[in-house]
Order: sequence, then structure tokens, then C-alpha cells
Amino acid sequence: MLGAAGIGAALVLTADSYRLGVGAVVLAAVLLLGLAVAWPFPSLIPWPLVVLGGVYAWTLGGGSIDQWAPVYAGGLLAVAELAYWSVEVRGRAQDAERLTERRASLIATLALVAVAAGGLVLAATALRIGGGVATDLLGVAAAVAALAVVAALARPRA
Repeated sequence: MLGAAGIGAALVLTADSYRLGVGAVVLAAVLLLGLAVAWPFPSLIPWPLVVLGGVYAWTLGGGSIDQWAPVYAGGLLAVAELAYWSVEVRGRAQDAERLTERRASLIATLALVAVAAGGLVLAATALRIGGGVATDLLGVAAAVAALAVVAALARPRA
């Protein structure tokens, strides 16, 4: 909850002319996330995070690339993982005690890896490479390879 509230506060503070509207949407998203966690309703957890991501995109407003984008991504990932973890652990306190440190370090590592990967992508956008058909084909091949990796990971194992 505090992570989502922190991300929301950062979004409100960076909004220029429509700060009140952004604040209302962020407040609704944080309250909805609190409801999803307090009332163990895991299928509701992603939607407030989607709203926060949408508000972030809205505050960018077609401007230049935001240098803080990887930090927002890592923060949203950490909030999602912690929210699902808090719903998952209910009623299993004895099992949770042994795994708390391991799971917390895994979530922190995952968030840091997300920030690093986002930073790498952000740095790659600053590279000036020539255009043309070869670059377009390389981009298409990379997209197809990424989809193949996702499909391979999503395939059920026998």
C-alpha cells in the first residue's frame, strides 16, 4: 500500500495543470488496491496498478522520454508482488515465517532487475543507428524472438 501511495504521490507531484484530476484517479486506485488486499480478492489487484500505469502515461503527455520510467516500472512490479504475497500468506503464518526473508529478497531482486532492464532499454533508445530495411527487419526478428520466448515459457509442461 505504501509503495502504491508513493508512486501515486510522485505522479501527482509531477502532474502540471491537471493535478486535481490525477490526484483523484490515483486516490481511487490506491483505495481499490487496499480493498483488493484487505478483502483477499487477487483478481482485483492488477487493475489499480494498470490505472497507476495509465496515469503515468497520461502525465507524460507525449513529451520526451522520461528518465524515471524504469524506477516506476520496478516500483509497480514490487507493489504487485507484495500485494499478491500478502493475499497468498493469509492463514498460513507458520509456513510464512520460514520463507519471509527469502521471498522478500526475491521480490527486491526482481524489482532491481526490472529497473536495470528498463534502464538498459532506455539507454538503447539513446543510440543513434541508421534506419532502413535492415534495421526494420532486425526489429521484427527481435519482436518475434521475444514472443517465442514468452510462448515457450507460457506453455504447460507435461
